[in-house]
Amino acid sequence: MSDTLVRGWCPGARRPMRSGDGLIVRLRITGGRLAPETVRAIADLASRHGNGELDLGRRGGLQIRGIRDDRLAGVETELADLGLLDTDAGAEAVRNVVASPLSDFDDMAEGDAFALAHELEAALVADDFLRALPGKFGFSIDDGGRFGLADVPADVRLRLANGDVAISLDGDIRVVELPPEAAVAAALRLARAFLDLAPDIDPPPRRMAALVAHVGAEAVFAAAGLAASSVAPPRPPGTAPLIGAFPTHIGVGLPFGRLTAGQLRLLADLAVSDIRLTPFRAVLLPGANANILPHLAEVGFVTRPDDPILAVAACPGAPACGSASIETRGLARRLAALKPEGHGVWLHVSGCEKGCASSAAHAVTLVGRDGGLDLVLDGRPTDPPRHTGLSPEAVETLFRSGTIDR
Repeated sequence: MSDTLVRGWCPGARRPMRSGDGLIVRLRITGGRLAPETVRAIADLASRHGNGELDLGRRGGLQIRGIRDDRLAGVETELADLGLLDTDAGAEAVRNVVASPLSDFDDMAEGDAFALAHELEAALVADDFLRALPGKFGFSIDDGGRFGLADVPADVRLRLANGDVAISLDGDIRVVELPPEAAVAAALRLARAFLDLAPDIDPPPRRMAALVAHVGAEAVFAAAGLAASSVAPPRPPGTAPLIGAFPTHIGVGLPFGRLTAGQLRLLADLAVSDIRLTPFRAVLLPGANANILPHLAEVGFVTRPDDPILAVAACPGAPACGSASIETRGLARRLAALKPEGHGVWLHVSGCEKGCASSAAHAVTLVGRDGGLDLVLDGRPTDPPRHTGLSPEAVETLFRSGTIDR
């Protein structure tokens, strides 16, 4: 039986989290790939045991929401039958790996990110020492192709390039270049180095960037028995267009990462091969025909890359999240329509200062606090606000008048 945790934890299937709408169970999907029949089974499970709503997270994890306590054992049993339940909570938590979604279809990919992700996850699970890693500590595997992971949160980054794997640390631009067969062992050594060095700092950092800021990247590489030999050319943030019809796939966006069990079931019915979950709040259907896009648009998927909803991030908010003091997504939709910018997230509406929907700085960030809204410019939810205690109506007035920076 899983241990139910209080709010604020990174939920899993073995360690669900209680929220305002029930328990949240997060599935960590290796490489983001799921067979259509598995997707259909997850949709049915979400309908029968949860409230029929799911979220696709910033690292490509699929969260099933609204599960009742008395249904949790049944959820575990069904996930185990699907091969989606880890042996224990520690094994589940350490499998925090994001990989490029289309290595096998992208002709610009430098290698197979999925195979490397599978190898890395297995190695992480087998190393008991690494179970002490903080819950959000994670890895990314970028295949060097069209769908870059530069703006996806990761502590240790692996990038395939020119037959090698370039490994870097969050917070630094230097890399160590190794052959693919040595990459996983090196990534694990860097994770161990983090655990060795972090306790010497008060308070101990929880993320690699914070450790690098204290001791420098050279010290972390040295503790791992590695030496950064070069500075990699920067990988442009963002990705090639994901949404719409392409020769290899179609892509649909999920407003704020939310979809229903019915929508998920429809994707399974229309898929002709494995479905790809991405860390960009989009789902890809390799080999699917473009003629299904109008139907997907009718049922609420985003099918145009310039849709203004894609330029807004928002957490579930109240009442779905017990930490939030405001409703978020209705406001986010209204504000998106007022400033329709099609590329890049410019607005973040956060129900509290944790900023679960985005850890990045944005042009405008709205933060729920005691039932009101604080407005932050060019910052994060924890940064000093320009305005405090605003009502949703006051925020909309500021946006309509163009005076948010006054």
